[in-house]
Amino acid sequence: MSTHWPAGAREGLAAAPSPAWAELGLRRLREQGVPLEDWDPAGLSRLTRVLGSSRVAGSWLCAEPCLGQVFTDPALAAELDRPRYLARLAAPAGEPETPEAFFRRLRRVRRSEMLRVISREALALAPVAVTAREMSALAEAAVEAALAWSWARLCARHGVPLGPGGEPNRSCVLGMGKLGGSELNLSSDVDLLFLYRIGRGETTGGPGGRLDARTFFSRLVRLAVEALGRVTGDGLVFRVDLDLRPEGRSGPLAQPLDDAAGYYLCWGQTWERAALMRARPIAGDLEVGRRFLAEVEPFVYRRSLDYTTVEDLAEMKQRIAESSGRRSGGDADLKLGRGGIRELEFFVQTLQLVHGGRLPRVREPNTLEGLGLLARAGVLEGAVAEDLAGCYRFLRTLEHAVQSLHLLRTHRLPSAPEELRVVARRQGFGGGEPVGPFLEALDGVRSRVHGAYGRVVHGGHGGAEEEPGAREARELLALAPDDPRASAVLEKAGFRNPGKALAALSLLRSGPPGPRATARARRLLGRVAPALLEAARQCPDPDQALLWLGEFLAASGAREGYLSLLEGNPATARLLVTLFGTSGFLSRYLVGHPELLDELVLGSYAVRDKSLERLEAELGEALAGARDEEERLDALRRFRNAEFLRIAWNDLYGALGPEEAGAQVTLVAQACLEAACREAREQLARKYGPPGQAGGGPVRFAVLGLGKLGGAELDYHSDLDVIFVYDGWGEEASSGPSRLAAAEYAARLAQRVMSLLSARTREGIAFRMDARLRPSGRAGPLVTSLPSFEAYHRGGGGQTWERQALIRLRPVAGDPGLGREARSVVDRLLYQDPPAADPRSELGRMRDRMRAEVCREEGGTIDLKAGPGGLVDVTFAVQALQLLHGWKDEALRTPNIPAALEGLKHGGHLADEDGAALGEGYRFLRRVEARLRIVQERPTDVLPRQAGPLGDLARGLGYTQTQGGGEAMVRELERHRRNVSAVCDDILRGGGA
Repeated sequence: MSTHWPAGAREGLAAAPSPAWAELGLRRLREQGVPLEDWDPAGLSRLTRVLGSSRVAGSWLCAEPCLGQVFTDPALAAELDRPRYLARLAAPAGEPETPEAFFRRLRRVRRSEMLRVISREALALAPVAVTAREMSALAEAAVEAALAWSWARLCARHGVPLGPGGEPNRSCVLGMGKLGGSELNLSSDVDLLFLYRIGRGETTGGPGGRLDARTFFSRLVRLAVEALGRVTGDGLVFRVDLDLRPEGRSGPLAQPLDDAAGYYLCWGQTWERAALMRARPIAGDLEVGRRFLAEVEPFVYRRSLDYTTVEDLAEMKQRIAESSGRRSGGDADLKLGRGGIRELEFFVQTLQLVHGGRLPRVREPNTLEGLGLLARAGVLEGAVAEDLAGCYRFLRTLEHAVQSLHLLRTHRLPSAPEELRVVARRQGFGGGEPVGPFLEALDGVRSRVHGAYGRVVHGGHGGAEEEPGAREARELLALAPDDPRASAVLEKAGFRNPGKALAALSLLRSGPPGPRATARARRLLGRVAPALLEAARQCPDPDQALLWLGEFLAASGAREGYLSLLEGNPATARLLVTLFGTSGFLSRYLVGHPELLDELVLGSYAVRDKSLERLEAELGEALAGARDEEERLDALRRFRNAEFLRIAWNDLYGALGPEEAGAQVTLVAQACLEAACREAREQLARKYGPPGQAGGGPVRFAVLGLGKLGGAELDYHSDLDVIFVYDGWGEEASSGPSRLAAAEYAARLAQRVMSLLSARTREGIAFRMDARLRPSGRAGPLVTSLPSFEAYHRGGGGQTWERQALIRLRPVAGDPGLGREARSVVDRLLYQDPPAADPRSELGRMRDRMRAEVCREEGGTIDLKAGPGGLVDVTFAVQALQLLHGWKDEALRTPNIPAALEGLKHGGHLADEDGAALGEGYRFLRRVEARLRIVQERPTDVLPRQAGPLGDLARGLGYTQTQGGGEAMVRELERHRRNVSAVCDDILRGGGA
């Protein structure tokens, strides 16, 4: 290092990636007469380090030494945004705005700002994401300035464009690609899409005459593009690419909003969905752009997963890779080569396109931000997203280091050894020979990116090993309905009903009849059918698996998206068929709602449990995307169905026990109730005016759950037992066409809540509602005030069974404060004083009456609920003891049966052996009941004794044939029932506890 330089320069030379470049640049500046000795040492050090990083920076500074003020500017460390760039691009006051002056100003500002941006990254004052954001802000400001200048020139000559009704007709520019994602690199083109509001009309006229809308806006685009892209003695501002417009180069330069939206909705291809996903209004009338994006949203983001998207994007990426390989040598290209920037961008965009229709929160044009959102939405593992984000920063920082060498439009690693050393040092690799470790690190980054991309894009698409038994499956698929061997062959293959199996095989072989299945779908079906059939043969009930598989194909129309999804996800295909062979309940769900297959692919079923807060947030997001009441009702039902699928799947395969599954179903119901309350309030407000109360605050309204809802023990077929209470007096609506008293308001609110959940739409119903446990039952008002509720029960209006029902009361939705007050009222009613009479004898009589009138044990069947030793016995025994001892033991004041049992044992109110008998019996009965309700298509508590259904149920509960199968399960069930019945009889006769 030379020692004749000032101190700041010597410091910069020591830190420069290429001291030789830096020293050469300093000498050339000195030759230009730049007084380096007079510079501030810190500024001189920054200048020297940049000269040692970028050849182009040295060229600019030698051509215009005044640019060196960038390095002494105290604001060098600050990030500039669009408004500040616009201010820098604005004409000085009084300067005539000729085309020459405008072009020169844009280019000179751009050069000084590019030097500033390059220097900030080279000096580690800005990470790559900030550099990309600044570059994008500079481009936005330049486009805005060029559009405004072009608009002013055209309007001065031809007048202002108006629509046919005289309404203003304005233009908007959408930034696409990297500009749309606010992640331009140092040499990016700017991809633009020009739109205007109205396709018809003309200008108001001027010296050049009138122009129709199309001609005016086409000229506007040409002027703006020329202002940005013409190469003059000062260079250019940005290269402009308009190829992403509808119909590409053959389409008009600017399109009316409706025409552009119509093109995409009718003719748009997958690559155009990916392009529009990154579109962002950046200049002109931004409202035009926002309206356009809202109209094409259904085209860009589809509600159901569509793995043809993955296939299409993979093919497009392959064509790009092949083209780049011919042009640039393949892997030398940081952008288009293996594991490069484009692969990572495609990785993120593919996941966003596949999942963005269902998960609006993953929609984001910026790659790094998109990775984070995908992780937070559960689509990507957090560690994977974090690693890929690091890879992306590495690759983009390297890309900028390469481009800042000469500011060329390149993404290739330099071949010159000195330049390669410079970019290696820019990446943080020091020492005498940094290139080797740098290339090793680069290879690791690219391998990780390529692996992630391959797992998403190629996950099972082609090349997968053939499933064992696929050959036999293909032979079965080839069986013709009139083949005399068909029945024998199918019986030998494990099918008990050859006739139905043949019909299902026809669907599996050819898809449903008629035009619903496309030629591409049939090809996909041909590839995936053998694996599906082999999976069906491995199920406990192959006939049921094949039957439901055929029903699914018929219901879904053998859509390309579903078949491509199954081909690309073999594990999901096996999981689906296993479900068909195990659960009629879940199978009917999926056949009725094929889009729920998405949940299996997303892995949402693997989420073992969700909190109420998470469920409410996810439901809120689903409802927010709906445009009207009908869509909100459907969205709520789709949410409920998807969550039931998740819970039942975990229940079916043992990840959730009966108590946990019941708690999860209950939380789903509560989230739906809360959403229904909110929607009902909004509907009433729209009809009657904003809620308010003369002389006080708004009427409070709460939903109280009873029975299994109150005890947080719902099953998949449960009704919601509820009581509605309110608190408030006087007029409720302070404006609107009519006023409602508080009682009428609360009644209408309750009616809306029940209707919102129980009304049948094309998506089915959410929950059946039952409000018969309210005071006076069906004869009483639907909603009661809290004082009236307390007075009814305290005054003796309530029957014994009504007071028993209150044990399981729990606030589940609406005003939480009012709900807590209602529960306090119940605790006072039930537990304030010792019971006047022993509740056990009365509950015993009620239990005996239920056995006589409700129990459905005939022909050897077993009633799990009302039969001797069934679930009702446990409930009555526990509640009798709660009423007997709850006044002195707060731990017993719980609506949940297992929690009450624990409280009884810990409080010494129940002998350990009796508590164990009731607890073990209750858990076993609930387990059998839950599995029975999954396996059966309709709600039932009656256990069949036929060998087939009993054996299927037993296998689902883990009983193997060697253990005795169904009969072994029945023996264990009867043992528990005997124990429960004995303890219950003892308690309700007054002898126990």
